[in-house]
Amino acid sequence: MRYGRTARLGHLFCFTAFLFASGNAHAQQVAISSVGERAASVCAHGRAPNRDRAVANDNRIAQGSVRNDTLSLHLVMRSALWYPEGPAGCALPVHVFAEEGAKAQVPGPLLRVRAGAMLHVTVRNALPYALWVRGLQDRDAGRLDSAEIVPGATRAFAFRASVPGAWYYWAGGASARVPASGPDGQLVGALVVDSALDRDAARPRDRVFVLTRWTPDGQPGNRGFQLNAINGRSWPHTERLTYTVGDSIRWQVINASDELHMMHLHGFYYRVASRGDATHDSALARAQQNAVVTVAVRRGEWMSTIWTAERDGNWLFHCHILSHMSGDQRITPTVFDAAGPVDAAHHASADSPQATHAMAGLVLGVTIRPARHGPRAGARALGRAREVDRRVIHLYANTRPRVFGDRPGFGFVVQDSARPPGADSVRIPGSPIVLTRGAPVAIVVHNRIGTPMGVHWHGIELESYYDGVPGWSGTAARLAPMIAPGDSFVARFTPPRAGTFMYHVHSERGEELASGLYGAIIVLEPGQVFDRDRDRVLVIGTGGPGADAPTVIDGSAAPDTMRLRSGVSYRLRVIDISANDAHVVSIRGLEGLATWRPLARDGRDLAPNRQVVVPARENMSAGITRDFEFTPPAPASYALTAVTVAVGNLTDRVVTLPILVGEPPGQR
Repeated sequence: MRYGRTARLGHLFCFTAFLFASGNAHAQQVAISSVGERAASVCAHGRAPNRDRAVANDNRIAQGSVRNDTLSLHLVMRSALWYPEGPAGCALPVHVFAEEGAKAQVPGPLLRVRAGAMLHVTVRNALPYALWVRGLQDRDAGRLDSAEIVPGATRAFAFRASVPGAWYYWAGGASARVPASGPDGQLVGALVVDSALDRDAARPRDRVFVLTRWTPDGQPGNRGFQLNAINGRSWPHTERLTYTVGDSIRWQVINASDELHMMHLHGFYYRVASRGDATHDSALARAQQNAVVTVAVRRGEWMSTIWTAERDGNWLFHCHILSHMSGDQRITPTVFDAAGPVDAAHHASADSPQATHAMAGLVLGVTIRPARHGPRAGARALGRAREVDRRVIHLYANTRPRVFGDRPGFGFVVQDSARPPGADSVRIPGSPIVLTRGAPVAIVVHNRIGTPMGVHWHGIELESYYDGVPGWSGTAARLAPMIAPGDSFVARFTPPRAGTFMYHVHSERGEELASGLYGAIIVLEPGQVFDRDRDRVLVIGTGGPGADAPTVIDGSAAPDTMRLRSGVSYRLRVIDISANDAHVVSIRGLEGLATWRPLARDGRDLAPNRQVVVPARENMSAGITRDFEFTPPAPASYALTAVTVAVGNLTDRVVTLPILVGEPPGQR
């Protein structure tokens, strides 16, 4: 993340049947005005007279009047001032949906009914140009209709909602297939249709989150400033969610934007029960619901998620694309304290633990309270190990100048001898950390990079205090600190499952993630020994800062040949920790796609019925790990590629790992 002088934005690409926006920020960064200059120019618009102030809509209360299973609502499309950073922050002039005679909202009023209900909705256009309204319809036909509403006109929509889903409605240009990111980008609202049999719908633990985006020119692939919001707010002004250990939680997450978002939950796995786009739904049977920690929500998509609050403490739910959680999105003037950038309006706020780390955009804070009776769930579930029983690992965050041209490189290095590694010793990716399920570990992180930092143990189920978000992880009485330059922090945990995970810098101020501060965590079953021949770890990352940074595999844009033997089954542990990219990863030979057998996702084994041989092609993106079994049948040459697809003035980027398969073992 870079603060004050650059902002980075995504581009569009295609994964199978869907178009994605990859958010390739590092390849699009451009110099823009400083935070203060940018805020002044945006806020000047906010001072325009006769503008209504829109309020952030937390989507807790459905709007409209209901009578005899019919919901009636009168909407108007009009201009308003939007305050994504709170009422004391700067304003953006936008167009919004509002209930006639009521306050404007961002996003628009929530429509929520049970399947079978009738909806009567009128929409009046109080804006000076025609708009096409979409989404106020049933989804049974599998197509999306549009209705043009000219200035001053009103259009009535009447339909029976029969298909359950976290749908949405929006307005824009004649050809817009998803909400845009300019002034019309906030002309969206949720239309949630609950199953008639679902009695838990709309209860307090069932929440609706609408993700929107704003850019000055409203164009996908914009290379300048962007701001992303959840229910009309950008972190640290987003809502704080509070639950109790044991709660079953369901979230409806609607990506009403023109960007891909990779939604990552710290500390827990969640399941996607159903998902869809603007017109189609896909209810998933329990056997199809992979337990995950990061999920791609493509532009215009929605998902219904379920998870259980198993441990107390503070956690995060956020987009793992760095530009969508970066402090570069801030429009309110920023000041800096010893720990990092802080909103001026909240600099002295006693309830702002987020002040110690520099994030903005698509981030939600989740606090889970201990259950009233019994021991803390975190301690019970993960166990309390005696310190004498813990294996101690010393991990050094190092830097070396001029690794990427005139820019420094960074890397994590594990101390593997009696003496610490040299201060300029850099490994990209960082040293792999091999652990054992159920074996306690204490990882001592030494900060030698010259700037405060944190380390997140991505996908690991652990106590909140050690999760790696400085100023937030832990509890109100005990928050994890930033690791100051020259200081250290001990992360203690006991991995409860075997699998492939990752660790990476968190809450950094600069380009440390893109420039190498990440690595693999491999957790083995007790008694198992890591076989470096048959167990291959492949880490996809970003090859440094700047507009021309390539995609890399194991730190190289031209990785060395991987040599295998035919007839041998290899476990490929593929980790994607790129800063802002998404990729199509595949293995091809002379005869086309090879085959492999998926084994695990995000460190958790797939159900047996999902572990079947399939073509060797998979969608990956920032924050995901996948394990595959690859058994080359005969000597041959293959190539593993990670393709980042882009549009506009960007070019497709491909990194290729050659694979040479030799004779079976024992043969020459």
